[in-house]
Amino acid sequence: MEDHNCYVILFDSTHQAMSAESALKSAGVRHAVINTPREFTVNCGISLRVPREDKDAAIACLEEKGVIYAEVEPYRSRWV
Repeated sequence: MEDHNCYVILFDSTHQAMSAESALKSAGVRHAVINTPREFTVNCGISLRVPREDKDAAIACLEEKGVIYAEVEPYRSRWV
């Protein structure tokens, strides 16, 4: 997706999504909890949206904390 303004972090479970939300919040990484957009196929209806400029910090935080995520996808959101 060329015209993206954010990234969506996708998960296989609600537990993973909530663990990621907690990790990003404690690290001060900007994010929003959102319903998983329909165009993505995963088992969890909750995802995290991060601004483009915070993608690397978000991924580093999740990996440092050992939080499992399914994918990180570019996305065009009207709310960023």
